[in-house]
Amino acid sequence: MSIQIPGVMTPVTDTQKATNTAQILQREKDLEKACQGFEALMLDSLMQGMRDTLPGDSLFPESNASDIYQSLHDQYLTENLSQGRRVTGFKEFLYQQLQDSA
Repeated sequence: MSIQIPGVMTPVTDTQKATNTAQILQREKDLEKACQGFEALMLDSLMQGMRDTLPGDSLFPESNASDIYQSLHDQYLTENLSQGRRVTGFKEFLYQQLQDSA
């Protein structure tokens, strides 16, 4: 049992340091994953906006199935793009901004 006296710092054990370091690393990893997911959403929205500007395809008729396939394909592309390094720089910028505020 330890007694804490107000105004006197108690020594930090190695286990507490390791726990704090592990929590910081986990927080950074979670933040990076969240930034990557947000970049994927932004890229998906960008892809969808660009696709809406294209005229219809005359070779294959428009159908609900082709719309679903195109949407899934775009989602796959944007997720893979966001996992890459420096695709848009948005993920890194957002990470730096949020890391400084946390």
